[in-house]
Amino acid sequence: MMGQFFYMALARAAHQEEVRVGAKVGLEVDLALAHDGTGPKLLQAWEGQQGKMHDGHRLLLTVDHAFPAPTPQERAFQKKFAEFAKAQGCVLYNHGEGVLHQVVAERASLQAGTIIAGADGHVTTAGAYGALAFALTAEELIPVLTSGKLELEIPEQLVIELAGDLPLGVLARDVAFYLIWRLGLELKGKAVAFTGDFIRKLSAAGRMALCNILPEAGVLTAFVVPANEEAGPVNYRFDVSGIEAMLAVPPKPTNIRPAKELSGEKINVAIAGGCSAGRLEDIEVMAEVLREKPVHPDVTFIITPASQAVATAMDEKGISALLRQSGAVIMPPGCGPCPGKHFGVLAPGDKAITTTVRNTPGRIGANDAEIYLASPLTVAQAAVRGTI
Repeated sequence: MMGQFFYMALARAAHQEEVRVGAKVGLEVDLALAHDGTGPKLLQAWEGQQGKMHDGHRLLLTVDHAFPAPTPQERAFQKKFAEFAKAQGCVLYNHGEGVLHQVVAERASLQAGTIIAGADGHVTTAGAYGALAFALTAEELIPVLTSGKLELEIPEQLVIELAGDLPLGVLARDVAFYLIWRLGLELKGKAVAFTGDFIRKLSAAGRMALCNILPEAGVLTAFVVPANEEAGPVNYRFDVSGIEAMLAVPPKPTNIRPAKELSGEKINVAIAGGCSAGRLEDIEVMAEVLREKPVHPDVTFIITPASQAVATAMDEKGISALLRQSGAVIMPPGCGPCPGKHFGVLAPGDKAITTTVRNTPGRIGANDAEIYLASPLTVAQAAVRGTI
């Protein structure tokens, strides 16, 4: 394993010459993450601690799940969150800067081998930059904050080489769904390393989309191997030119099927954006669809820019006006409806197609609403047709 990027990065963080699969090590953490979704549990768990954090400046916090506050309780928590951040010297973004994973990409110095521990299931989005990010519960993050180290059992690496060019109508998110479909349980508990010509040509937004959804299949972390680093022996090779548009169907994100199998299925809500597909590149794809045809009269289409920077670029390019005039609703930067806390929740009987990260019952509101996960292009196409 010596010479392989993943294991070398872990060895450096553990201050060891090398590491072995199954060994337990303490990794020095470069960046810790949390947000207002996991924040209440984090603050509750922290109350039993004495003194300050090991290094509060290494904890980045965002208010993105429910902003502006939809309830008095959320507002009260946000004030408490700000007091906590000030007392501990943490970096807090609570003025609508955007969703955690996009804020990290834009405002943190992500480098290959950066070690991240975060109280969120999709911190692996940072793997697009070669960062090694591990998801924890809020309670599990407390020892990291007090010691500056993450206790980790070294996982097995799974190297996936991707080659070729995407067919028309297929995006990086479809590739991620395809890998979950093809590899299934083989992904569980693994550290997935991406390499290959396709990866090297892929935009940062595409790499983020690829790394973002894989934790739903049980991946421990997912990352892009830097071009100048050794990935290790390749476990799987795929030519993306043979991949088609994919969907995750209820009731879980690992129920993957080709989109054509659901062709004609009626939907009445479309949701796109947030951490999974709220980057400018994603929104430009959707704008091109709405440039040709407006949102179907029976559909509510909600779009959430991932960050202030994305929203500003949308305004400057005239995309915001186009989307609104075509019948879409643009939300403040952040998570949007995905966590089901405010803005765009589903009612019983709703059938939604979304770019969100999870489609389990009750995720975006009513337990008996149906949620289909797809790429931003597939979502936009369904929004104007009223059908998948």
